Amino acid sequence: MPTEFLNTTVTLEKFPGKGGWTYAPLTGFDRVSQTHFGMQKVSGWLDEVELPTATLMPMGQGRLFLPINAALRKQLGKQAGDAVHLRLFAADDAAAAAVSLLDFEECLADTPAALRTFRALAPAQQQSWVAWVAAAADEQQVLRVEKACVLLAQGATERPPRG
Repeated sequence: MPTEFLNTTVTLEKFPGKGGWTYAPLTGFDRVSQTHFGMQKVSGWLDEVELPTATLMPMGQGRLFLPINAALRKQLGKQAGDAVHLRLFAADDAAAAAVSLLDFEECLADTPAALRTFRALAPAQQQSWVAWVAAAADEQQVLRVEKACVLLAQGATERPPRG
């Protein structure tokens, strides 16, 4: 049985700029475990909506956030500035915390042009983008995903160089 590690109400926020994600900031709790790239797989509830699986992402300085995509916001009827009740459980399978193409596509979902460009890429190019994001330090991964959204929405096919 999964272990509950968070039961609280938070206010949804949005990263600034075009394509900025809406998210639930998570502070004031101990991380479930040290995981690959600082991401953590969880399940739980957001208000009355079940989250069968979700990925907490690093925000820097030991903080995490839960991305809230457009479909989930519509289901909740909420936007940035609205309060939501979170009840999260640690995922049973520690291996599920590894970053995947599906995780990256979920991040791109709020920028349809970026997602279309990404899905049109060859598998090796897709893996290159995911590896570029994953290679960054925890606090830089979010910035790389935001940059990827902008570049892919503009039609870029090659990821930026490492560094």
